[in-house]
Amino acid sequence: MRSNRHEVVVVGAGPAGSSAALHLAQRGHDVVLVDKSKGPRCRIVCTGIVGREAYEKLDLPRDPVIDTIDRARFFSPSGVEVSYEPRAPMGHVVDRVKFDAALTEQACDAGATLLRGYTARGVETVQDGLKVTLDNGEQRSLHTRALVVATGYQRRLHKMAQLGRAVSYVNGVSADLPFADLDAAELYFGNQIAPGFFAWAVPFGSGKARLGVLTPNGGKAFFRKFLEMEPIRSRLRTDFTNGGVDLIQRRMMSRGIVQGAVQPSYSDRVLAVGEAAGQIKTTTSGGIYYGMIGAGIAAEVLSTALRKNRLSSDHLSTYETAWKARLGGEIDAGFELQRMGGAMSDLEIDELFTALNSGLGPAVRVLIQFDWHQPALRALLKRRASWRLGKSMKTVKGKEVA
Repeated sequence: MRSNRHEVVVVGAGPAGSSAALHLAQRGHDVVLVDKSKGPRCRIVCTGIVGREAYEKLDLPRDPVIDTIDRARFFSPSGVEVSYEPRAPMGHVVDRVKFDAALTEQACDAGATLLRGYTARGVETVQDGLKVTLDNGEQRSLHTRALVVATGYQRRLHKMAQLGRAVSYVNGVSADLPFADLDAAELYFGNQIAPGFFAWAVPFGSGKARLGVLTPNGGKAFFRKFLEMEPIRSRLRTDFTNGGVDLIQRRMMSRGIVQGAVQPSYSDRVLAVGEAAGQIKTTTSGGIYYGMIGAGIAAEVLSTALRKNRLSSDHLSTYETAWKARLGGEIDAGFELQRMGGAMSDLEIDELFTALNSGLGPAVRVLIQFDWHQPALRALLKRRASWRLGKSMKTVKGKEVA
């Protein structure tokens, strides 16, 4: 780099950060994209499914696509199955290492400068901008007119940048393992499987699957139980003996995922994007598309602010208003689903699945979209009385009672 003075520093080269850097560079701004990884980002805890809409609306790389999801199966605690097969594929499973690297390359091709192997350690206000202190064993500083935080939620960095705190977290655990006979995404529900959320098996190329669980806590224990249950264990081509446990342990990855908007997602000269702003689906904890939407909005707001030299929090507050108008309803709907699911017994979940296979199903299925869940959730909640416990047949000591 010729200078340590820049218009924008973006910290974090995940999908949201690279997207923000791309949009800002395309608008003619001097952008430095900083990432703590010394090489391509690896060991990313993510199912890696990118919906069809994202591929239709954004210039996303095709080479990292490993598999396509064109059908899904949902299983209740007792094994009641609900199948869903839309007319067009729901999305693609991507190799996140290659996907993230390709997005970073797009940003660099647009003019952004990539600085790898550095972690942001400090942010302070200086004359006409901010000083961002970076560390890779040795410290260096960048002077910037504006900062975009795209690191995921980092409490210390958020505090220094005067951003808000995360509301809550959910625990995600996953591993890519040898697996047989998987031709659809499978989701498993129940309080003994993944209380309040779900476990999954997703095709990950020939003979492999990405398996995982999402829970409020205790994710690793639930993940191990998930691998033991049928029909997962019978298709798992990694035995729990002869080194299989070690393989699973090595491949298992876990982390907390932010739930809910991080407010404020702006301060003087600073915007947060992606998980750093809480731009995460509270239904599935997926964040690739939402983070890239937030990054696009951030780039538009920040570009205007840079040209007008209006970088105070008052002027940048329009960013949070805009992204919450786009994504806030989905985040709130996801919390409603969490509250509902967390309060349901396994019997009630079974009853819901039975109802989805009867009269309730068509009303909900027609509204299903991979990235936008609010319409289907509204239809489900509107018809809650038709499947709630007490409205259908129950079994008590082997006898059916009304």
